[in-house]
Amino acid sequence: MALAATAAVGAMTPPPAGASGTARAVAQASAPSTPLALPVAPGNGPLNAGQPTPFPLNTLAPLTGQTSLPYPAYGTPVPGVNAGTPAPGISATLTLQQSEMIAFARSPLLATARNDVDVQAAEVRLARAGLLPSLSGTATYDFAHTQPGGRTGGSSSAEESELGVTASSPNTTSAGFGLALSQLIYDGGKVAYGVRAARSTEVSVADNYRRELETVAFNVATAYYNYLAAERTTQVDLEIVREDTVQEDLVRAQYRAGTAARSDIATAQLPVAQARVAVVRSQGTELSAEAAYANAMGLDANVKIQPVDDAPVFTASQVSTIPVPSYDVAVKRAFALRPDYDAFVQSVDASKSTLAAARLGLFPTLTGSGSASDNSTDSNAGSFRNAQQIGVSLAIPIYDQGVTAANVANSRAQLNNAFAALQNEALTVQLNVKQSLASLVSAQAALIETQQEYATALTVLQATQAQYRAGVTTLPLLLNAQVGLTQALTDQVTAVYTLRQDEQSYLYAIGANYDTSSDNGKRTIKPLPHPDAQGGQTAQHKQKRKQQILGGSGTIFAR
Repeated sequence: MALAATAAVGAMTPPPAGASGTARAVAQASAPSTPLALPVAPGNGPLNAGQPTPFPLNTLAPLTGQTSLPYPAYGTPVPGVNAGTPAPGISATLTLQQSEMIAFARSPLLATARNDVDVQAAEVRLARAGLLPSLSGTATYDFAHTQPGGRTGGSSSAEESELGVTASSPNTTSAGFGLALSQLIYDGGKVAYGVRAARSTEVSVADNYRRELETVAFNVATAYYNYLAAERTTQVDLEIVREDTVQEDLVRAQYRAGTAARSDIATAQLPVAQARVAVVRSQGTELSAEAAYANAMGLDANVKIQPVDDAPVFTASQVSTIPVPSYDVAVKRAFALRPDYDAFVQSVDASKSTLAAARLGLFPTLTGSGSASDNSTDSNAGSFRNAQQIGVSLAIPIYDQGVTAANVANSRAQLNNAFAALQNEALTVQLNVKQSLASLVSAQAALIETQQEYATALTVLQATQAQYRAGVTTLPLLLNAQVGLTQALTDQVTAVYTLRQDEQSYLYAIGANYDTSSDNGKRTIKPLPHPDAQGGQTAQHKQKRKQQILGGSGTIFAR
């Protein structure tokens, strides 16, 4: 794609009918030079009024992803490199939000993070098991057979009967069943602290999953705007080729008219060659950016999808949609919204609970137990008799070889590490917010200046064109005005997409880079890793902060 432009007859070869904006630009840039007449006005010497005058239409063609431009545009084209294939079931054009949703559904990193949340939810259930009663049942059935012994003393069975002796049965059977119940009554809170630590860790893992969501969204947005910027850069480079070709043709005309030296042709050919090199490089950058965009969404790098361009170029209207707050407001919003910061807060809470549980290692444990059973009392599994038992036991650790002391020391060190990590994360958040906020302000100011630059360059070009047609200015001044407009266009394209990138960086820095509310930070979309993940406190993130920000003191947390 390129600036649509027209020129006076004789300047360039017209492109074929139906060609796209890019094809027209290439046809113009590649057209053979044509001798130009330089009429002379009586009494005024040579005038330039008869020379061709390029009249750019001040707009860029829409980005549709369709182009007849070969790759590379100059030299021997390589078929198929820039063709791409459509993605099954996915629209050929996507908005930023649609691109992010596709990435959320296809990203393997998010699948891993969701599995981590489920694993930690199971850890919570395991920790809670110590607070629940333990009930077990038993059922037994035994059969025994004993081979009878031989007769002694030669006595017969009749004699044994007369003497009242009864032979025992060789088979015996017994049966029974029972229930046993055990319940922790009191251990000083050791198990409860373990549950709290597991729950805090569960929230921390869920926070990491949410930050992974934000990271995926940020990566998609970065690739999205990089691709759009690369496409626009190719357009601008093609326009530069066109303008440099016009300048070369005009120098050739001046040489044929005897008003320019032959060396001037070589001088004019150098910018054309350099501009063509820039076009080929920008084409390569565009294809690479397209592949990175598809890859960020979890698609094959050869998939061809066109992002919807929401960054208007050639406009004096408001481009930025992000309000710029003060640093204090932005950093407080970041501390409130960023899930990775809350993950470190939850890690501190988990370490505190772990330390409290370790300190109770020598605390007595009171446990209640009860059982009931019914067992047979004869050899034929009959005559059942029941039995019940209930009681409590108190276990008092007296000496544990220093295990509790070692656990306490280890837990205290882990807590200190968690505090240090939280402090480091707070500094990182502050740095991210400061840098992204400064970049956003600079990008907004730069865009305003480039809009003014473009408006001025357009006015100068229009005035110079009018003067040139009237024969009161020279060709170099007209070409300079055209170059000035092209430079203004390049600056504005760069400024527009730099602003979009800096907006995404700022939103990512405060933890709201896929917030859809009108005032970013009030309402955020946070997909759950798993609806009501098993056990524990659930994977739903609850913003339970303990006033980590102390107003105006500069302290991020209180230890």
